[in-house]
Amino acid sequence: MKKALRREIRARRLRVSAAQRRRAAIAAAQYALQLITQRRARRVALYLAYGSELPTAPLIQRLQQHGLRIAVPRITAPGVMHFEWLRAGAPMRRNRLGIEEPATRGSRAHRAELDVVILPLVGFDLRGNRLGNGGGFYDRWLARPRIAQRPRYLGYAYALQQAEHLPREPWDIRLDAIITEQGTRWPTG
Repeated sequence: MKKALRREIRARRLRVSAAQRRRAAIAAAQYALQLITQRRARRVALYLAYGSELPTAPLIQRLQQHGLRIAVPRITAPGVMHFEWLRAGAPMRRNRLGIEEPATRGSRAHRAELDVVILPLVGFDLRGNRLGNGGGFYDRWLARPRIAQRPRYLGYAYALQQAEHLPREPWDIRLDAIITEQGTRWPTG
């Protein structure tokens, strides 16, 4: 079921034109910035978009303009990732999955240090469930030992990635909000 849902939603994303992609990325970045600054967040972890994902470059630019500290993922072993603080002007490279990451190792960002984590997703529903890309990187990272004050978990996607209902596994962590080019959506259940 998850494979079929991923195929269907990815096909929707592929139909988004380059112009629509740019407009959506700018609009979503503004909504995300509003939410992040309202929450007085100072340290944000987020993914570097690739393929047909909602671009995160406009959001990164806005967060940097507001002086927020940004962490991005680095794959360290098969199925394992952590976040590192992004350094201005640091060279980037594509990892074995084709996703950009810092070319040289940096300072690790621990979950307890983060105020917000913006998660990639293929699909979401209004209960706060997230359908990931299928590699389990984020599920494993999120499942690490609990911390006293966890960051807010925000989904970041096109509105067309919404599904009526997504399957939920026992290890899945609900999103606190979903940000799209149409605004912020708050889970209802």
